[in-house]
Amino acid sequence: MFKDILLPAIAGDLSDAAVGSSCALAQPTDGRVIALVAVSVFVPGPTEWVRNPLATYTTLHQAATAALAERMRNVEAQLARHTTEYEVIGWPAFWLTPEEVLATNAHAVDVIVLDGGHAQDDRGRRLFAGALVGSGRPVLLVPARQPLRTGGNVLVAWKDSAEAARSLHDALPLLRLAHRVEVLVVSHADDKATTQDDGCARLLAHLKRQGIEATLAQVARTITTGATIAGHAVDSQADLIVAGGYSRPRALEQVFGGVTRYLMEHSPVPVLFSH
Repeated sequence: MFKDILLPAIAGDLSDAAVGSSCALAQPTDGRVIALVAVSVFVPGPTEWVRNPLATYTTLHQAATAALAERMRNVEAQLARHTTEYEVIGWPAFWLTPEEVLATNAHAVDVIVLDGGHAQDDRGRRLFAGALVGSGRPVLLVPARQPLRTGGNVLVAWKDSAEAARSLHDALPLLRLAHRVEVLVVSHADDKATTQDDGCARLLAHLKRQGIEATLAQVARTITTGATIAGHAVDSQADLIVAGGYSRPRALEQVFGGVTRYLMEHSPVPVLFSH
């Protein structure tokens, strides 16, 4: 169950889709949304011969305090439009990076909701990677104009990996609410069909014991695996994709691309990632 949903307002303004998705996760279990508002201050590093005057730090702190208060008011106004219980926390450690702020606050929640609108710039990608790899919590990434709809159709992007298994387990509360659950296996030319079919049969049987009736779809990879998953999500009218995140080293995905990066930047619907 998702009882505590962390909604970080760190990388910029929150979209209505991210706020609405956080509330949608909380409502089925009477959970609450914890909005974490933070402002990160950049301070030019002093050299051996030059020291910044104390007034520089005082002025930056005053500006950050004012900016934090304004952003907290804006986030509270967004959440007040919903009926979900919420709390707005202003994080006063202005000298930490956004990733450090998020990691400090993410360990005692059930899921993190990030605004996908920020995921296509460097700062947003760093925040997403820090949340996914550093928190130990699943991350729901929400496209700017596509909020989560619970009780709809869920597409599970499956492969035989620890990350996919973790994402499936983390998504069970949403799978139990879903109208339809489809497990998608993207086939490659060198896949061993018999081994893959046996694994999928065990997976469907496992979900059935969890009270989830799921169907299996096996499709051949088109241009990339990520594009194949996103395309099938559109064709199957999925409302949510469940996927493992960074199943190969993150540095390789950042340089060469990969399923996580493709879905992070191009998914037509929200994606629940786990690592």
